[in-house]
Amino acid sequence: MNITAQLRALERAGQRLDKLKIRLLKVARAQKKLGDRLNAIVEAAGIPPRDLVFALVDHYKVRLAGRRKGQRRRRKRTKITAELRDAVKKKVKAGTSMNRTAQEFGLSYAVVIKMIRGQYDKLK
Repeated sequence: MNITAQLRALERAGQRLDKLKIRLLKVARAQKKLGDRLNAIVEAAGIPPRDLVFALVDHYKVRLAGRRKGQRRRRKRTKITAELRDAVKKKVKAGTSMNRTAQEFGLSYAVVIKMIRGQYDKLK
């Protein structure tokens, strides 16, 4: 790469950085403005912020996203059977990629590799 091409690339990079800086400053201003408004609302309510949030959630029937404390969801493990092993081997030998096969059967790629290598051949 010659020097003039590198200089042009540096100029373009500088312009991109300037645009990004302007965009980030706008977002920062908007976030600060929103934060100030929220602080004013909390002060006007006269109750602790946590209590205010729960009161608003209850009053407006807002459903919070995500898991709540105490709820545990475990992934269901696929039971490896001789039939499953044979089906996976057949699919891979037919030309389907191991990654696609793993997705279709709900297995991990590592388990498919183990099946192909014969580590599950002891299953009857």
